Amino acid sequence: MVASKLKKKNLKIEFHYIEVTVGIEEKKISKWINHVVQQHQKDPNELNIIFCNDEYLLEINKQYLNHDYYTDIITFPHSEEEVYGDLYISIDRVRENAKNLSIDQELEILRVIIHGVLHLLGFKDKTKKEIEVIRKKEDEAISLYKKEFLLEHHYYDQVYEIVSMIPKGKVTNYGAISDFLALGSARMVGYALNQLKGHHRDHIPAHRVVNAKGELSGKNYFGGNIMQELLEAEGILIEKDKIINFDQHFWNPKFM
Repeated sequence: MVASKLKKKNLKIEFHYIEVTVGIEEKKISKWINHVVQQHQKDPNELNIIFCNDEYLLEINKQYLNHDYYTDIITFPHSEEEVYGDLYISIDRVRENAKNLSIDQELEILRVIIHGVLHLLGFKDKTKKEIEVIRKKEDEAISLYKKEFLLEHHYYDQVYEIVSMIPKGKVTNYGAISDFLALGSARMVGYALNQLKGHHRDHIPAHRVVNAKGELSGKNYFGGNIMQELLEAEGILIEKDKIINFDQHFWNPKFM
């Protein structure tokens, strides 16, 4: 009997945010990373992707690598035999680089992430030849993302669809929407709604989304007292930026 070839287990991927907000689709990116890893020989173990700011990564660069300059990513491998390590990424540096190169910020984030993953897979970037090889691998991975993952339904649209269903006089919170859509983080809902600022999307009642305590945590994106005024016009009483009788007004998308 010929034994069937066992499929590799998936790489366990966790995302962390240190005093920064990054609007990325964690589930989609995890699927993409796993797809890339499966194409190589190393067994997957665990990957932590930690987003931080310039100063945080600068201190890591000084402390562990004795380098006194800003960088977009530092990769810490924990094993030579497995894909197992930590990627520290400065979102400040990624955004600045994307702006200077006139490229899409989301794609630049992906390029930096996969650069770190390729290091964990054993690719180097010290010599000219090594740089050529790893750049080619980055381009191949980005092309794969565009072809197989980019055209998947964007989670922003899913968030907007749910928010547009919140009845007048009712509110929900970021966590409830995140749980319903299986996004993995309430932060992603907030980021999606923040993108509405400056756009005419009156059919999306973003003012009806508050935090888990019923507080108007998104009021600054409306400006002034607009969020409170919109809610009060729908019969919701508010005191000190917090909804009175929050439970009575709460709407859970899973029961719609």
